[in-house]
Amino acid sequence: EEPIKGSPGLSFYFKINGFPVFLKGSNWIPADSFQDRVTSELLRLLLQSVVDANMNTLRVWGGGIYEQDEFYELCDELGIMVWQDFMFACALYPTDQGFLDSVRAEVAYQIKRLKSHPSIIIWSGNNENEEALMMNWYYISIT
Repeated sequence: EEPIKGSPGLSFYFKINGFPVFLKGSNWIPADSFQDRVTSELLRLLLQSVVDANMNTLRVWGGGIYEQDEFYELCDELGIMVWQDFMFACALYPTDQGFLDSVRAEVAYQIKRLKSHPSIIIWSGNNENEEALMMNWYYISIT
């Protein structure tokens, strides 16, 4: 976020290596609920369709899964930028030490697994968790 000259608001845009980049894309949800049915051919077809639609970005939705390695390899190859959510979506999560330790291990594992992929341009903590709390989706008494 940066101030907008002559306006009280803030801008929101991405800079990569200091250059502003226009992200045009879509959410990526799992290609199939049964991951063993996602073949190399299907994955390539779907990701090539992203390129053919003149998109340059996919957001791996936090309510889905961490994709297989081939997904990220194809995004690298095809020049598709990836906004990678961690898999926390639209829910309240425990705050006990055991759960937090599990989250820490998950995050460390996924970052180590995927850090060599230049296609990943941002890691996002969750999908709509703050919004759910602010808008009281769960009808929690805050008094």
